[in-house]
Amino acid sequence: MSSTKTAITISFFISIFLLQESLINQIDFFLGGFSLYLALLFSWMVNEERSGIFLSAFIGGLLLDFTPTLDTPVGLWTFTLLLIAYAISRFQDELGDLASKPITAAMYLVAATSLSASLYLVISGILGNDIPPVTIVLRELIGNSLWTLLFSPIYFPLVYRLKERLFSEQVRL
Repeated sequence: MSSTKTAITISFFISIFLLQESLINQIDFFLGGFSLYLALLFSWMVNEERSGIFLSAFIGGLLLDFTPTLDTPVGLWTFTLLLIAYAISRFQDELGDLASKPITAAMYLVAATSLSASLYLVISGILGNDIPPVTIVLRELIGNSLWTLLFSPIYFPLVYRLKERLFSEQVRL
């Protein structure tokens, strides 16, 4: 990935992270929460080449590690997202072009966000951190899946078009 693409990726993730922390986390969603940041991160990653997937996961995880509301070791989100990035890179060819398959894109986003949150909780528990009760965890996972599914037809095409315009050969920065 070129330095220009890396700078654009970092800028995008920082702006979405700030939006998530300052606005989205303040909304009291019915039935759990919603992680717009994870959903947009996975929307961004699925349209990348293999090396870009891992770089995006690393940058995205590093930002999540500095979330002020989480009391976990630094590097846990980065590790979790790199594991998910490996799975995405392995199955990217089977997913195909998700821009032309909106239902598949929505299911991919629900699976990726749920799997990353679940994997994060498992690894966090293995490391000895406190984990909320199962009912709270299930409510949050179900709520996040529901909101990701409902909002994915809005933000997935937007991220796809944004990346297409930012990284096209005709556009010069």
